[in-house]
Amino acid sequence: MKGVGLTIMMLCLAACSSATGQNFDTARIQKIQNGKTTREQLIAMFGPPDSDSSYPDGQRVMMWKYSKARTLDTTEGKTLTVQTRNGTVFNYTLSKS
Repeated sequence: MKGVGLTIMMLCLAACSSATGQNFDTARIQKIQNGKTTREQLIAMFGPPDSDSSYPDGQRVMMWKYSKARTLDTTEGKTLTVQTRNGTVFNYTLSKS
């Protein structure tokens, strides 16, 4: 009986998970176009960024981050980093872990 209880406890722990950030659809990244996509369009596609830093030269760096950790398992994550200049995208990257 003790073994059954331990097995149930282990299964419950394995099923637990925790997420940070808002999950975003990576398929939408294909819609980003350098020189055309605007900051407002990015927010419409991915929601408000997790961080948004502006610089005096008109550049802005926006980041969307999401990660999910499961007990007794690995952590999965992704970060979309977009650089804009004068309101339009000039560079973006997606990194996954």
